[in-house]
Amino acid sequence: MSNAGPVCAICLSAIGTADDRAVCPACGAAYHSDCWQENGGCAVYGCSQAPVVEPRQALEIPVSYWGRENKNCPQCGCEILAAARRCRHCGATFDSARPQDAAEFQQQTGLAGRLPAVRRTVIWLFVFSVTPFLAPIGAVWGAVWLPAHREEIRALPSLYGAVSKIGLVVAMGQTAALVLFTLLYALVRR
Repeated sequence: MSNAGPVCAICLSAIGTADDRAVCPACGAAYHSDCWQENGGCAVYGCSQAPVVEPRQALEIPVSYWGRENKNCPQCGCEILAAARRCRHCGATFDSARPQDAAEFQQQTGLAGRLPAVRRTVIWLFVFSVTPFLAPIGAVWGAVWLPAHREEIRALPSLYGAVSKIGLVVAMGQTAALVLFTLLYALVRR
C-alpha cells in the first residue's frame, strides 16, 4: 500500500505517481486534481479550504440507496459515490444525486438536447399566433404541435408553457374572429 502513494480523501483511492495531484494550501492534504475540483476544495473537516456544505434533501436519494456508499454511473457503468453528481471516470454530469439507470439517463440527456429547439418553436408559435393574418396557421400548428410536445414543454420554465397556451388561445380567437368577419362580409355583399 505504501508504494501506491497517499490516498485521496474524497474518492478514497490511491493517488498514483502519474495522476494529476492537488494539494490543499491550508492543511497540505493530497487529492486527485479532478476530485479537488469536483469537491470544490478540501475534504478535511475544519479546514479553511473546505467548501460550504449544501444540505441534501432526504428524498433526493431513494430509500433503496440509503446505507449504500456507491452506485453505478448510468453512462459508463463504473462505480461512483452514491451522492456523486459527476462521474469521475467518464465526466458525465447528473441533475441530482439520485441514482438513475442507463435508460433514464439517456432519456434525460436526450430531453435536455431537445429543449433549445422546443424553446425556439414555442416563441415562433407565439409570434404566428398573435399576428392577425398568420393566426390560422398558428392555431393549426399549435393544436397539432403542443399536445405532441407536452413533456418537453413541462421541462422548460413555466413561462414557456404559459406563452404556448396564451398563443394558442389568441390564435384560435383571432381565427374565429377572421371566419366570423368573412361570413359577415359575404352576407353583406349579397
